[in-house]
Amino acid sequence: MQELNDDQIDTQHWDAIESLRQIESDALWDHVAALRRASTPSVLNRALAWCKDPDPFRRSIGVSILAQFGPDGKDYPHESKAMICSMIETEQDHEVITSLICAVNFREVHEALEWLISLADHPSEDIRWTVAWALPIPNGQDLKADPATLETLMKLSVDSEPQVRDWATFSLAGSDDDSPEIRKTLLARLSDTDFCTRSEAAIGLAKRKEPGGIKPLADCLMSDQVGELYVQAAEMYADKRLGPALLSLKKWWDVDPELLDRAIAACS
Repeated sequence: MQELNDDQIDTQHWDAIESLRQIESDALWDHVAALRRASTPSVLNRALAWCKDPDPFRRSIGVSILAQFGPDGKDYPHESKAMICSMIETEQDHEVITSLICAVNFREVHEALEWLISLADHPSEDIRWTVAWALPIPNGQDLKADPATLETLMKLSVDSEPQVRDWATFSLAGSDDDSPEIRKTLLARLSDTDFCTRSEAAIGLAKRKEPGGIKPLADCLMSDQVGELYVQAAEMYADKRLGPALLSLKKWWDVDPELLDRAIAACS
């Protein structure tokens, strides 16, 4: 049997993607990943062509390939960024917009920050969630986030959808930025109806050693739903006022006994 050449293998991946367009399947993304890894000029040209196709499905796939193109996801940066910037000016399809947001994040298209922020008011929950995920928060090196990014995350932290609030709170909590406004936002989320959002807020407040978060955190530790992040936050605070609540957990909390022991020791 004659072996297929690279172009023929790539064609099989493109054809498989087309055949799976109506099916929610990991297999589709396996083929997308294979084309990303191939990172050949022919794959690039076809992805660019799909980005301009009238079919939203093809546009979404095209930009998804460009988003992480090559072994390190960074191949053909100029062609990819130029196409992404061109698409954000006119794209209206929700699925394609979501793919574009991911591409902006992976490709670090700083020029698209204003566009990202504008989508924080989008009626689609999925788009708002993806914005909360994609807004750039520097990690380490004492870098500060763009003020407009922080303002947008604070706005998204009070979104009507729990998953949007959760990710926005996670980003704020994990940032190295600190201000009265950020602390006020995190304090408000410590009483959120969503457990995950409350947990992320607890970590953010403990990281900043915010005194106002200690009493609410003690209440969370005394509740019937205690996750690891609450206990991690208590360990970070290392405040004696949290000791009694932590000791009460010894009666039943078996999620991570070593973590609990460390938190008790820190708050002794």
